[in-house]
Amino acid sequence: MSAGRHYTYTWLNNDRTPIRVPACQYIALVQRWIVGKIHDPVAFPTHDPFGSSAPSFGAEYASTVKIDPETRLPIPMPPTTLNRTLSDLSGRDWVGKSMGFPEAFLSDVRTAWRQMFRIYAHLYHSHFIEPFWHINNPNTSDLNSSFCFFVSVGKLFGLLSDRDLEPMHELIDIWIANGSIPVDCARGASAIVQ
Repeated sequence: MSAGRHYTYTWLNNDRTPIRVPACQYIALVQRWIVGKIHDPVAFPTHDPFGSSAPSFGAEYASTVKIDPETRLPIPMPPTTLNRTLSDLSGRDWVGKSMGFPEAFLSDVRTAWRQMFRIYAHLYHSHFIEPFWHINNPNTSDLNSSFCFFVSVGKLFGLLSDRDLEPMHELIDIWIANGSIPVDCARGASAIVQ
């Protein structure tokens, strides 16, 4: 699958060898991989790490915090004179650890986001006449709005790198300039750095 003349995307087969596949097959493989990850209870746990059957949407607590079984609130820890945070004291930490997500969670989300971006890049480069210069066409406004939101979230949370965005940088620059993609998002204002 490609995104213009300069970008070709390959798929890794079972032997982790990059292979060229047509866009329709690449998109189907991406869909299958993402759906497989989402439905994998190890990659995306659906159980309550606190043991309740009710969904928990409260604040995340470090995994070493003791929880009062009656109130489901953290039990305060005694003061410490150490110059390290509790998460440092508890060992390795990662995004989602306290809620039961695996260490590879952020990496999997970034991979999924990057793969979906590649599909957008292919659509814009291969299925539009003179890409980018019809961005105000009402027939493409839904795709454009979806893409702006997708890029904004991807950059805001550090799911897409500048290198990932290269095939679409001209269009993204236009939308940053006209405010469709907020400047803070484009800079990765809240990016998770790991």
